[in-house]
Amino acid sequence: MKIFLLMLLCVIGGTSCNSQNRSDLLAMKFNQPISDLIHTHRLKESQDIIYGIYSYETDQLDGFRLGEINLSTYQYPNSAAADYNNIEVYVDNRKSQQYLGFRYNTVDQEEIKQLIEYFKKKYPTYEERKDSNGDGYFWDIGPLDAWLFYYPSTSIDGNGKSFLNSNFLFVKKGTRMENSQNTSYNTILDNFIMMYPKN
Repeated sequence: MKIFLLMLLCVIGGTSCNSQNRSDLLAMKFNQPISDLIHTHRLKESQDIIYGIYSYETDQLDGFRLGEINLSTYQYPNSAAADYNNIEVYVDNRKSQQYLGFRYNTVDQEEIKQLIEYFKKKYPTYEERKDSNGDGYFWDIGPLDAWLFYYPSTSIDGNGKSFLNSNFLFVKKGTRMENSQNTSYNTILDNFIMMYPKN
């Protein structure tokens, strides 16, 4: 009996430690340097192709979580080479590397549902927008000074079956395309409204 209890405690402790060792991108503070995160997770220098923001990216996601949801490395079965989970962590510039948020692209169908439900529960005030690809969501999270967006697109696997290829975007409120200080550049929210206008 003692051996069983000892084994049970080891399993629970290991699970707890595993969760604690993951970097929670929602818990990180904006405007803080992320050089440790970049080195720890071996993130590669990049620039977001959609928003033009400097970023560091990886498709090795076993060290990350979003709140209570652990992320994992995943490739959609029998699909194009580009259909895999990846994350881009945003920074203000290459020198100071201060955190601005992230864009998480996922093709894991169960994970997409889990994340949407988690965000709806955690942040119950949100806007829902309709689109041919599915529902988009926007959260204005005042206490975090953050915007959170969800928007889906559709991919096709090798059997001709469609599946969601979805983005979760979390940024400091007011962030503009290319992180520009020029007010003529659209904010990320402006861009979302153009993609998903109010009905």
